[in-house]
Amino acid sequence: MAKYLLCLILFFAWILSIEARLPNRVKTEGPIQYYEFLFLFDTSVSVEQKEIHLHPFFSRYYNYEKAYYFNTFLYPLYYYHGTNYWRTWTFLYLFNGDEKYNRTEKTEGEYVLTPLFYWGYGDNEKEQFFSFFPFYGTVKDKLSWEEIHFVMFPLYVSWKYKGYQAHSILWPLILWGGDGYKRRDLRIFPFYSSKVHQGKYDHKTFLWPFFQWGSDDLDKKDPRHFFMFFPLYSQKRSESGSMYAYSILYPISLVSWGRDQKAQSFDFRFLWILFQYSKSENPYIRRWVIFPLYAHYVFGNKELPYYNEMNFYLILMGNLKTESALIQSNYQFFLPFWSHYYRFYPQEQVTTTSWKLWPIIHYWDEENAYGWRVLSLWPFPDDFFEKNWGTFYSIVEYAKHENQDKYFSMFLRLFSVRWNKQYDDFNLFLAGFYYKNSPYQFEINFLGGLLGFSKTVYSKKEQIPLYFYPKYASLLNEDEKESKYYLHFLWFKF
Repeated sequence: MAKYLLCLILFFAWILSIEARLPNRVKTEGPIQYYEFLFLFDTSVSVEQKEIHLHPFFSRYYNYEKAYYFNTFLYPLYYYHGTNYWRTWTFLYLFNGDEKYNRTEKTEGEYVLTPLFYWGYGDNEKEQFFSFFPFYGTVKDKLSWEEIHFVMFPLYVSWKYKGYQAHSILWPLILWGGDGYKRRDLRIFPFYSSKVHQGKYDHKTFLWPFFQWGSDDLDKKDPRHFFMFFPLYSQKRSESGSMYAYSILYPISLVSWGRDQKAQSFDFRFLWILFQYSKSENPYIRRWVIFPLYAHYVFGNKELPYYNEMNFYLILMGNLKTESALIQSNYQFFLPFWSHYYRFYPQEQVTTTSWKLWPIIHYWDEENAYGWRVLSLWPFPDDFFEKNWGTFYSIVEYAKHENQDKYFSMFLRLFSVRWNKQYDDFNLFLAGFYYKNSPYQFEINFLGGLLGFSKTVYSKKEQIPLYFYPKYASLLNEDEKESKYYLHFLWFKF
């Protein structure tokens, strides 16, 4: 149980430390055209961006300036995002797609239902393949191999990379392969196996896993040799003695220890994962574990381009830190009740923070915008989940946006207002009734637009709505503007 919980924590930590900073909502200094209908629907439109939510079924965001978009359907059931040059999508994180484009046509892509179905397509033969696991198929550029072919897996499998090719019957029991020159592999499991690359490594097993021995780094000055008599004893040493490692009762490791002078490292473990201590200078690593009370892990130095640190207390409590050229992040948690993250993007000079006291409140802050919501039923930090499902449990909500728009709602958005003093814009939503008043736009409707009336001021010459261009509108004379009136009926304008 503890293992799966730790994996879950690390998964959400990975989400928080995604290095590419991509937009996920309308951010602008100019006016935003906003509309909502209770907790079911809302849309935000600016000159260069558009966002729409049909909660919780569908959401879409498009940034015309960056040519970036994302779409969700019953998130996390289905999600995809991309630009004019690439697109990735996932269905329950099992069925994945990755597509790339050039300026005129699609060049390559894949459809994946892991591990059952692979279909690759593209402009050349290398990008074209098909597999239907476990019956028949070929996949390319997967699992570090150039090509993998199978028939009624595990009855027959073959794989190759450059000049090397291997075949297996009843994988992994019987295997043979090589490149006809330096590499030779043979396995008749569990009786005997040999894996040889002349001048690099030589591995042998007999009655696996009881007897294993071999050599590595044969092309280097200080080759390494290993021997194992499972499960009583195992060892690995370099010829010079500068590196060594020993283990008693492997893999439980009643006790194990080792040192590497080249890496300036030392490792000691007692009772498998219960007690661990590691220290290395090249690469820089620090690890200290007293399971399940405490765990500390550091990879990289703060003075180096990349630094990562993890601390856990009783598994449920801890913090994760990352520093790189693209992102600096700090995530603290006491699951499921408390979480807080801080992210700074050096290239954009942008800072974002968020904290959650589950299930009471969620707060977020991003440069010149911030907001909070009561309640917050999802215990983990996930912007897309909050956007798509949060309206269904929103008792009170407040937000202030980059353009100085302010928003307040109560009781699943039964009542909400959005206003902006700078642009003299006011919006009122009350149980399906909508009222909007601004210098260049007026609207009133009922039942989410079933019936209503609106007035919009345009420029006569360009025929553009002046609501989005207040500075330009202030330069026009009254005879350079015109007002258009609309009747709303059955969600259409006349």
